[in-house]
Amino acid sequence: MAEEAEKEAGGGGGGGGSKLLKIIIPVVALLLGAGGGYLMGNSAGAKKAEEAAALEPEPKAGEVAKDATAMVGDMYKLDPFVVNLNEPKGSRYLKATIQLEMSIPELKTELDRRAAQLQDVILALLTSKSFQDLQALEGKFRLREELLSRINALLVNGTVTRVYFTEFVIQ
Repeated sequence: MAEEAEKEAGGGGGGGGSKLLKIIIPVVALLLGAGGGYLMGNSAGAKKAEEAAALEPEPKAGEVAKDATAMVGDMYKLDPFVVNLNEPKGSRYLKATIQLEMSIPELKTELDRRAAQLQDVILALLTSKSFQDLQALEGKFRLREELLSRINALLVNGTVTRVYFTEFVIQ
């Protein structure tokens, strides 16, 4: 009976409990080390992100980011154009409403003064086009580019950056 008490107390020759402890202790230490390293890495990464954000200037109230692709300039709306297309029988017509994006807001006064010239240039170009020229998307893009270059050739104080068709009907 004394031998059984000795085995239960851990003094016996089996040593099964001590082998288990030799495995558990390094595994626990490894897990604690890995967890601590993960937490330290995350906190250092968060500090770096906070420092980078602090270095970037914050936009002031009412200020918009200066991303050229996101910005749209002031618009100048032209009256709708209704023209006969360049067709043999003259049976087709185009109704187009055009808006011009201005590089600077001050360009509006020049566009107002040159309204007759703008209409003349646009009418001449639109009436030179046929249904075949304008029915495909590429034809509309080409027309847009031609309008842009012809309108900018008239201007002195600024430029038109984009031409938008807000209405484009061929019948």
